[in-house]
Amino acid sequence: MSNRAPIRIVREDGHERIEPTVGGVGTTFLRLLERHGGLWIAWSGGQKTPPRLPFPPGHPCFAMSFVQLGERDVSLYYYGLCNRALWPLMHSMISNCHFNTGHWRQYVLVNERFAERAVAEADSGDALWIQDFHLALTPAKIRARRSDLPIGIFWHVPFPPVELYMVFPWRRELLAGMLGADLVGFHTRGYATHFLDACERVLGAEVDRTRGEVRYQGRLTRALPFPLGIPVDYFEQLAANPKTLERARRIRRALRSEIVVLGVDRLDYTKGILERLLGFERFLDANPAYHRRVTLVLIAVPSRTKVTDYVMLKRQVDETVGRVIGKFSSAGWVPIRYLYTQFGAEELVAHYLAADIALLTPLRDGMNLVAKEFVASHPSDDAVLILSEFAGAAEELTEALLVNPYDADAVAERLREAIEMEPAKRALRMRTLRHKVHENNLERWSANFLHALAGDFALEAHAAPVVSAD
Repeated sequence: MSNRAPIRIVREDGHERIEPTVGGVGTTFLRLLERHGGLWIAWSGGQKTPPRLPFPPGHPCFAMSFVQLGERDVSLYYYGLCNRALWPLMHSMISNCHFNTGHWRQYVLVNERFAERAVAEADSGDALWIQDFHLALTPAKIRARRSDLPIGIFWHVPFPPVELYMVFPWRRELLAGMLGADLVGFHTRGYATHFLDACERVLGAEVDRTRGEVRYQGRLTRALPFPLGIPVDYFEQLAANPKTLERARRIRRALRSEIVVLGVDRLDYTKGILERLLGFERFLDANPAYHRRVTLVLIAVPSRTKVTDYVMLKRQVDETVGRVIGKFSSAGWVPIRYLYTQFGAEELVAHYLAADIALLTPLRDGMNLVAKEFVASHPSDDAVLILSEFAGAAEELTEALLVNPYDADAVAERLREAIEMEPAKRALRMRTLRHKVHENNLERWSANFLHALAGDFALEAHAAPVVSAD
């Protein structure tokens, strides 16, 4: 169950066609359900959708059950509470938070609607796996009606330190909603610890940090780290496809650059795109010998274009790109190729292959799957990953060149280090990274979470009542 389905229904000339969306949680679970079957409850992203849709069309492996959201829901719940309050809060960006009681009320109503659908669809013996902060209240709302169901929720974004979380006006309600689950999953142990701290301080819950357990209102919930993996075989197959390889060669020829640095992100203020540009500018300032030899390809996927903060960010990025290009361009060389678009998986992997270096500088990120996709797309171990210290993936991918994205000098130095790294050292680092990505792939991540969920539900179902004595 998630806020958005991994598809969109496109209507043209009186006909409908279904297109898969690219990236994010949606693509991840699309591949899981295609392999294992099940039911996906989500909003389609549109106003008019069928109540249920077999997928993929023609050869269905699973079904989607669509929750209908109206314009008011989308405006207040999605663009309001989710994008203007919870998203910046979870990324510790308090100055970007906007709290509104009307938005919260609509958030509660939409979570109720998702819970009602889940209760109606779930059979005895089913397990419910809820995804992300859009549906934080749904576990408790389902639990109130169906105590027979194992319920898990995975938090795909960071969880902030309790001192920051405390600014949220509905801090008790959000935590209580999450604790309706038997298992709450996070990308890192640090995020899980922040959640446990909040449960203890905000709710007065009994917390066991060693076991990752919370006791609240007679129920036991565990909060544990499950670092998200990717479908490694999918990216390796794309990287080995002759069409992808030829496309990568064409990209290199078009760039006419000896060294290609790649950045790929949604256009979001958490992704450190401006900081990346400033770091690249500092590199060019400090290393004139690399002028006309290095090009940064910046892919920015349009995102939340109706939210004011994102409109402002795009203007800043456009202006900064223009300024750096104007400052350094010479003799037919343009230092930045800026692509404001969304690519399909094949085109994205072609860009991964065409790049010598990935420069990923989020200011805060739950995981950063682009880092893992880049690694999986380089089976020849011929690339370097530069990754922000503040991405969840940095805890796993320690062989990357880790960097503080707020430090432009450090970003510039890491770029120089990556460019000048000896081939043997580069190969060793990338080979180790690929091993880690293989070891913790998408299948293992999902299996670990579902196995833990089944165990936690059995434990809770047979637990003795908690009796308190004054």
